[in-house]
Amino acid sequence: MTSPSRIAAIDGSGARKVLVLHGWALDSGVWLASRWISNTRDFTWAYVDFPAYGVNRAMAPADGVEGMAKFALEAAEELNWTSFAVLGHSMGGVTALRVATLRPGAVTSVVALTPVSPAGTPLDASTFAAFDGAWADFGVAIKSSLSPRMDADDIRRICDRNRATMDRPTWTAYLKNWSSPSFMADVPKIQAPVTVLYGETDPFVTADYLKPTVDQLANGKLHGIPIAGHYPMIEATAATQRAIESALI
Repeated sequence: MTSPSRIAAIDGSGARKVLVLHGWALDSGVWLASRWISNTRDFTWAYVDFPAYGVNRAMAPADGVEGMAKFALEAAEELNWTSFAVLGHSMGGVTALRVATLRPGAVTSVVALTPVSPAGTPLDASTFAAFDGAWADFGVAIKSSLSPRMDADDIRRICDRNRATMDRPTWTAYLKNWSSPSFMADVPKIQAPVTVLYGETDPFVTADYLKPTVDQLANGKLHGIPIAGHYPMIEATAATQRAIESALI
């Protein structure tokens, strides 16, 4: 059995098991507000930190979305879960989709919250450099490109958590990971229900950006979270958690 450190936290003891994956800029702490109001009677939530984040900072970064999906599946194996749902945010959202293509018999449902594309998000050299350079002042990037309506205190908390749970090389390594997946052709293989959620004020992951992915899903639907940007679980916590729990089976 692999190391249990893959799991950062487990909440609840319900029969409906959910593997929870984080995005690029934060470890599993991005879900802290949601954890406070989550249904722990009916669900068991297992929060994963990807390699080089949070409890797994000593590990080398995962190799691409394929490596991240493998890591998530190993976390499920540690828990002896043979059947489970997957919830993922942004980079973790596309990883949740990849997990479902790799283990379609095990995944009962997927919720992808503001996911990046399984076809990749091609970035030219200057755009890549701009994303990579956002490390220097991530708060500015949040306000200008991801969550323009986010409260200043929430931005500060995100930035503090960012610095506490990852480092500069991890930032660059996972930028390469989330911008370069290439498995859109496998997305139609997912037969489980997939709910794709997005923040209606997110300038980056918009309904138009998500439509090609949703169109490839055999059993997919798209739902916007009003007011929220790229971090709906922080900006509209209660509405987002209701949408998540109603979609997971």
